[in-house]
Amino acid sequence: MSEPLNVLMVEDSEIDAILIIRELRRGGFEPIWQRVQTVEELHTALNSHTWDVIISDYRLPGFNAPMALEIAKQSQKDIPFILVSGTIGEVSAVEMMKAGAHDYVMKDNLNRLPVAVRRELRDAQVRAERQQAQNLLQTLASNIPGIIYSFVHHFDGSVVFEYISLGCLDLLELTPDQILENASVCLAQIHIDDRAGCYAAAKESAQTLNPFFYEWRLVTPSGKLKWVQASARSEYRENGDIVWHGVLLDVSDRKQAQELIIHNALHDPLTDLPNRTLLVERLELSINRAKRVETYRYAVLFLDLDRFKVINDSLGHLAGDQLLKSIAQKLKNHLRDVDLVARIGGDEFVILLEDISGIEKAIQITERILTDFQTALILNDSEVVISTSIGIVLGTKDYSHASDLLRDADIAMYRAKAEDRNSYKIFDVEMHTQAVNRLTLETDIRKAIEREEFVIYYQPIVDILGNAYDGQSQCVSRESQLQPVRLIGFEALVRWQHPTRGFLLPEEFVPIAEETGLIVQIDRWMFYKACQQLASWKTKFASHFPLKMSINLSVQDIRQAGLIDGIAQTLAQTGLEGDSIALEITESMLIENISKTIDLLTQLKDKKIQISIDDFGSGYSSLNYLHRLPADNLKIDRSFVSQMQEGNRNYQVVSTIIALSNQLGLGVIAEGIETLQQLQWLQQLGCELGQGYVFSKPLSHETAEALIASKTLYLTSDEYGKG
Repeated sequence: MSEPLNVLMVEDSEIDAILIIRELRRGGFEPIWQRVQTVEELHTALNSHTWDVIISDYRLPGFNAPMALEIAKQSQKDIPFILVSGTIGEVSAVEMMKAGAHDYVMKDNLNRLPVAVRRELRDAQVRAERQQAQNLLQTLASNIPGIIYSFVHHFDGSVVFEYISLGCLDLLELTPDQILENASVCLAQIHIDDRAGCYAAAKESAQTLNPFFYEWRLVTPSGKLKWVQASARSEYRENGDIVWHGVLLDVSDRKQAQELIIHNALHDPLTDLPNRTLLVERLELSINRAKRVETYRYAVLFLDLDRFKVINDSLGHLAGDQLLKSIAQKLKNHLRDVDLVARIGGDEFVILLEDISGIEKAIQITERILTDFQTALILNDSEVVISTSIGIVLGTKDYSHASDLLRDADIAMYRAKAEDRNSYKIFDVEMHTQAVNRLTLETDIRKAIEREEFVIYYQPIVDILGNAYDGQSQCVSRESQLQPVRLIGFEALVRWQHPTRGFLLPEEFVPIAEETGLIVQIDRWMFYKACQQLASWKTKFASHFPLKMSINLSVQDIRQAGLIDGIAQTLAQTGLEGDSIALEITESMLIENISKTIDLLTQLKDKKIQISIDDFGSGYSSLNYLHRLPADNLKIDRSFVSQMQEGNRNYQVVSTIIALSNQLGLGVIAEGIETLQQLQWLQQLGCELGQGYVFSKPLSHETAEALIASKTLYLTSDEYGKG
């Protein structure tokens, strides 16, 4: 479901504005937008509506982004300001960021805009929550008969109050100025019998950096005796000072208020777990302790719930909230009192394991958590099983910042999520290196698109039930060396001739291209080049046709609003009819938006383009929708073909898919055929078409052209076919 987004756009080009809005829609937003071009229009828009984000061009006639940014700042509204420009230089961009802009995106790289917007919306929410907490703290401080203070013990032994609230007038009968000028007037009020214990507790807090808690009696200048309780967080500064930030309250009247202030500032309101603020404080304490104590070990576990959004969307947000509460309780059940579990985001949790023996202890707790998650939860009278992916980081002296710990744990968590859901990965330096390499590869892909470094290879698709086979055996005997088969067409497969890494196969770059959206540009290029090549062959070898070209579509292609028009334009430019093309979509793509997908495929069918469902049987089951899909062929995934043994499970799956295709009137294509035995079984089961190394590996366009010219493709022996 798209997220609503109120966008105020400072842009003089309507075309550029439409491109920006289109990119936001592709990124999952549903923009409600207004375009302004002058100072007056910007003032009016800011005063008349509520905006989630301001997107500004750098230079407009008589107006520019720095002026727009200044007006936005003067409005006293914390609205993320993102610069989108095609001409701004690095220096100007940096100056804008210094002036208060939140991010900038180049117009030739608009696919980064939704990510930038989503990040800035999240940061704006954090700022709003932080400001709300500060306002609440100031309000409470001015209304409670107690003191909020910052007290410093300098490395030379002297003490001073850096801050003390007005509550000292009532509690201590002293003005803030009196205490700030001379801290001893405050300390002198500590009852003589309580001083030793109070000073010992403060010393222990300074040495261990543990929070300072203590109750004592004080005697005011008027002679009143009061019991007070101090609660403070200690902090070690680089210059050797120790500072305590805390509250001093009358125990009898204000203890409850004190606990509420501290708790709400440091805990998540939904789950009552510590929040990011408290987590970071504890992580920093652990980091500092590890540097001081040789034997101290700690670990950080980063957890992200798998497919939480699906449950949240299907059962509702109330059920989602209840699920998060249940998860919080599950996690607390596996921890000691000294450990900490925090909720830092929607479905993200972080666990700090204190003072452990080593990584083995962290793994033991992690495995217990994963096992516990396999137990179903009851939500809305439904049983729900939700898994989690966990990244583990073992704290070392090399860490100096909490953010680095969380970053590395996050990297490990995403590795677990990518490889195997409901699992864990331990962070190592190689993961960080791979993350950097991944970013480098993304940059290389962008350059490769510009430089046209990609090439197309063509794998033959053949008729395996035609007259070319012995009608009795339907298989080539081991004794016969060559057997002619009929060429039906080719599948177009992308390869990358990388300038430094050499020839790269799709599995080395396509996943990143899909994740970043760059696959759309690659597929658009692939479709045009493959159609252009087929048209060329049709002219050269008219007597060999019809031949069909199979071309893959990604899920990103399906989401493109201009997909149908782009395909029609390419067919017109190359002079091909739609029946020359078969488009392959994977089974898992079907369930994302089944109604939209069916409508899209129907439009393609209207152009006589064939539709093949690729990797059938390997993804989510689409049997519920298969009879509704305007498909022509099912492609049996190579994982089933390669593992076929007569009568085994994979054999039965292949048999079922072929029988299902016959019942629905669909063609069936087996891919990954590598042996004559596999071919024989497929023939016996009635599979019509096939492709694989037993016929031919993917071919360059020159080799494929020579194959067409020879008029015959020969079935080879097992070993020869893998060449």
